[in-house]
Amino acid sequence: MWYEIFKFELLYRMKRPETYVFFLFLLLFSIVGVDFIFQGAELGLMRKNAPVIIAKTMGALTGIFMIMVSMIMGVPVLRDYQYDTESLLFVNPITKRDYIIGRFLGSFTVLVFIFGGLLFGMMLGSQMSWHKEEEMLLFNALVYFQSFAVIVLPTLFFGACVFFVTGMLSKKMLVVYTQGIVVFVIFLLTKAITNEYLQGLLDPFSLTTLTQFVKELEVSKINVTGISFSGIVLHNKLFWVLIGLIVLLFGYKKFSFSTLAKKPKKRIKTAQESTINGSYSYNSIPKPTTVNFSFKEQCIQLYELSKFYTKSLLKETSFWAIVICGMIIILINSVNLGTVYGVDSYPATHFIIGELQEMSLYFFVIILLFYSGELIWK
Repeated sequence: MWYEIFKFELLYRMKRPETYVFFLFLLLFSIVGVDFIFQGAELGLMRKNAPVIIAKTMGALTGIFMIMVSMIMGVPVLRDYQYDTESLLFVNPITKRDYIIGRFLGSFTVLVFIFGGLLFGMMLGSQMSWHKEEEMLLFNALVYFQSFAVIVLPTLFFGACVFFVTGMLSKKMLVVYTQGIVVFVIFLLTKAITNEYLQGLLDPFSLTTLTQFVKELEVSKINVTGISFSGIVLHNKLFWVLIGLIVLLFGYKKFSFSTLAKKPKKRIKTAQESTINGSYSYNSIPKPTTVNFSFKEQCIQLYELSKFYTKSLLKETSFWAIVICGMIIILINSVNLGTVYGVDSYPATHFIIGELQEMSLYFFVIILLFYSGELIWK
């Protein structure tokens, strides 16, 4: 039975236009992925298509576009509750195990297809004419596939487990999207760890892990050493895959496949039910009203609607989660604000402005996108 659900989820996703839009977007973005990630950075004698550079670029792009993971993996179970089809599943001979496995594997297969755009985009980008010949090594497709398998797939599995369980248990789309920011904050928190091994182990996107993986190698060896499941990379991937499995098992135990999530609405009493001792209670007929479309009334409507939606937004737990994550990121970045080669600088105005501009670029846009879409959807 799980295979039928898997096939249904796969066919459903393959018919959706956003599947191909996401793939194409990642493909085009990844063509300039290396130049985007390492813009302004001095690579020294390392080549742009060295295995560690390819792996770091893939890890960074996976972290940047983790929101796509939430869009794909957060909705398979949530979709049944949005369309009120969960009760149809409950009355059919489908086990919880088959239902969850089918939904998860179907969505995860589509997710791997979408992020395949990252793989083929970077392979295509390495052949572009803007790269100088002395900056590149000979093309080797195996290096790209190896980096994708070692770095990207375990990270996708961890994110898939977290977002799948979040959507399955919370049944709220906005909560699912918020998790992507939380994962990003976890990555920034690892930067504050002083122990090198723990820093590399706890990095969900493996950027610090890869730095430690090649730190003892000469530049000539770094350019030809492939990224494999060994050393700190193996420990990092085993750790995050294990976390993903634990989250998935927790969600499996907590998810109820036999009860409705929605509480039954209170039924409006009919006239017969409102009869008390043979007497009826009547409501007076309201007086007809005149609709006023004047500019003053439109301004009042604008004010009242703005006040209503502002209050509803401030009551959302996910909104305050995003705000707290933003405060944590500012706090973490402020510790090393203006630090160059281990030398601290005074918190000059241009450092503070630069930090605020960076935060406004990420978090204000994130909040704007999330809640504008949420309000329109309502």
